Amino acid sequence: MPENSHSAGVVTHVPYFHHMENVMTKRCVACGKKFEPRPQARNQTYCSAHECQRERRRAWQKKERRTDAMYRKDDADYNKQWAKNNPGYWEKYRAENPEYTERNRKKQHVRNLKHRYGRNLHSKTTGSAPPLPSGRYWLTTIGPDGIAKGDASIVEITFISGTTEGTIPGG
Repeated sequence: MPENSHSAGVVTHVPYFHHMENVMTKRCVACGKKFEPRPQARNQTYCSAHECQRERRRAWQKKERRTDAMYRKDDADYNKQWAKNNPGYWEKYRAENPEYTERNRKKQHVRNLKHRYGRNLHSKTTGSAPPLPSGRYWLTTIGPDGIAKGDASIVEITFISGTTEGTIPGG
């Protein structure tokens, strides 16, 4: 009887996938574990674990949002429509997940600072130059929640020579 014929409803052909010796393994870029890539996906870089596949999709979406204007617009339109169809969702979520709310508040504060000060936000001061040039500045109170308050004062800062490294926070 031929190898791939049917006999009383039982398939007798040799399966398409069979174990080969010396199968190539790769390391997953998400979890770092070794895996055997599928032969159909020559450039596979993520293993099949659920979390790794989620990370793969997340990375793809991030790249698309950054590089594809049409995708970015469609994504924004979709999210706007979803929010319209699910009013109150985020308020309820934040009320039920205070740790998320606090973490997001802190991250938003850092994003605000980065937006305001750009790349200089994390630069360290060596002590050989003033951390701020002498001049007048707006001084705003930041509450314990990390959010800047609306009240502000104008202050004058004068750099005094002799400042050494370690005397300035972040220096």
